Amino acid sequence: MSWYTAVLSIAIAALAYWQYWRWAHRRMLELAAKVPGPPALPILGNALMFMVKPGEILNKISMLHKVYGQYFKFWLGPDLNICVKNPTDIRMLLTSNKVNQKGPLYDLMKPFIGSGILAGGSTWRKHRKIANPSYNKKAVEHFTHVFNAEAKQLAMELTQKDPKMIFEIYTDVVKFTTQSVTQTLMGLSKEESQNVYRMDEIVAATRDIYDLIFAKMTKWWLQIPLIYWVLGWKKTQNYFIKLINDFAGDIVRKRRKALEISTPDEESMGIVDRYILSGELSEQEIRWVTMTLFTTSQEAAAKVASGVLTFLSHLPEWQELVYNEIIEVLGPNGPVSSEQLKKLQYLDMVYKETLRCLSIAAMIQRTVEEEISINEGKLTLPAGTSLVIPIHHLHRDPQYWEDPWTIKPERFLPENVKKRDPNAFVPFSLGPMDCLGRVYATALVKTIIVWVLRYNRLEPAGSVEDLNKLHVGVSVSIADGYNVKVQPRKAALVEGFDYRK
Repeated sequence: MSWYTAVLSIAIAALAYWQYWRWAHRRMLELAAKVPGPPALPILGNALMFMVKPGEILNKISMLHKVYGQYFKFWLGPDLNICVKNPTDIRMLLTSNKVNQKGPLYDLMKPFIGSGILAGGSTWRKHRKIANPSYNKKAVEHFTHVFNAEAKQLAMELTQKDPKMIFEIYTDVVKFTTQSVTQTLMGLSKEESQNVYRMDEIVAATRDIYDLIFAKMTKWWLQIPLIYWVLGWKKTQNYFIKLINDFAGDIVRKRRKALEISTPDEESMGIVDRYILSGELSEQEIRWVTMTLFTTSQEAAAKVASGVLTFLSHLPEWQELVYNEIIEVLGPNGPVSSEQLKKLQYLDMVYKETLRCLSIAAMIQRTVEEEISINEGKLTLPAGTSLVIPIHHLHRDPQYWEDPWTIKPERFLPENVKKRDPNAFVPFSLGPMDCLGRVYATALVKTIIVWVLRYNRLEPAGSVEDLNKLHVGVSVSIADGYNVKVQPRKAALVEGFDYRK
C-alpha cells in the first residue's frame, strides 16, 4: 500500500468518525447552535484561541464576554463548554442536582490527588461527609488556640524586619498557616508538625504544582502523552507525585501510630483521624485526601491573608479603621475567638474585597448531567456540556461593581450590599460542592490579620496599580508578589514582651 493510499484511508476513517460523532451528539449540537460563540474548527474546535500564556486566559474570557454577552460557548476539541456569567443562573446551576459533578478539566488533578473533594468523581460525597465535622463552627472554635499562637508568633517575627526592607509577606505567612493546618486538620502536635518529612519542599512546590496542572488545563497539546513526555513535563509530574506521597504518607503514619494509643475527642478531631477511623478509604486514598485538604487549607489561607495585608498597606485609611476597631473591640493583646471576630466589621469588608479581587478559583467547571434551561428559558444546556462559571470575571463585572478594578472595601458596607445582586459575589462557590473550608479559612485569616496589625503597621511597596497585575494558576494572585514593608507598633516594643506566652 502506497503512502498516498494510507493517508487517504486515514482521512476517510477520520471523516467517517466525525460524521458518526455528529450524529451521536445531534441533540447537543442542536442546542449548542442556539448559544452564541466564536466559529469553531473541525476536530480542534476553539482550542487554538486558547494557545496563550496562562495569565492571558482571563483576558480571552473577558474578550468573549464583551463580544457575546453573559452566555457564550466554545469548543475544546469535542468538549462543549458554555460559559455563564448571569448571577441568578449561576446560583440556580450550582445548587441544581443536575449539575453536581466536576468538569473534565479536573481529571488533570487526579494523578496528584486522586478523585474526591477537589477533583470530583464518584467518591467526592463520601470524602466530604467524613471531613465535614472538622470544618464546622464547633471544631473551628476548638482550633482557635492554635490559630492565636501561630498568628501571634508571626506578628512578632514581623516586628524584627528591617522597616526599610521590602519583602514578600506571603513567604512569612505561609509558614504559620502551614503550622496551623498541621496542628488542627492534620492532627499533629507542635513538635510533630515541625518534623514532617519533606514538608518544606511541599510548601515551596505547591504553586509550581498548581501551575503545572493549570498549564495542562489551558494548553491542550500538553494533554497528548507523547508531547507531555518529550517536553519533560511528565518527569516533573512524577517528581511532584513522589513528593506528595512522601509528605502525606508521613502524616498518615504519624496519626496511625498516635491512634494506637488514644483517640481524640470528636469535636477536636482532625480530618486525617476521621479518614483513618472510618475504614472506608484505602491507604492511597487517605494520602490523596490528606494532600488535598492540606494544600487547599494552608496555601489558600496564606494567599488570602497576604492579600488582605497587602491591600491594607496600600489603604492607610482602612488600615487605621481596622486597627482601631481591633483595639476597641478586642484590646491590644489576648486570644481571639471566632465569635469575637464577627464583631470586626471593617476587617470583614477588607476581607471580602480581597476575595472579590483575588478569587480563590478564577473559574470553575461542572458537568451538566441532565438538560437544564437558563436565561429565562431562552437557552438549554445539553447533557454532557461542560459548564464554566467565570468567578473572576463575575467579581470584576462593571454591571455589578462600580469601578471594578479599584480596591474599595466600602463596597461591602450594608447600604452598598443592598443595592447589588446578592449572587454577584460567590467567593466560596455555592451548592453541595462549595468550599468546604470557608468557616475554617475565614477564622484563620482574620486571626492572622488581628495579630499582625496589633504589632505592626503596614506600608506599601510599589504602586497600587501593581496589584492589578495578576497571575493565574487555578487561583488568582498578585503577579509581582505580596510585597510590603512593616513598622513595629509601640505595643510590640514593650520591654520584656515575650510573644511565645
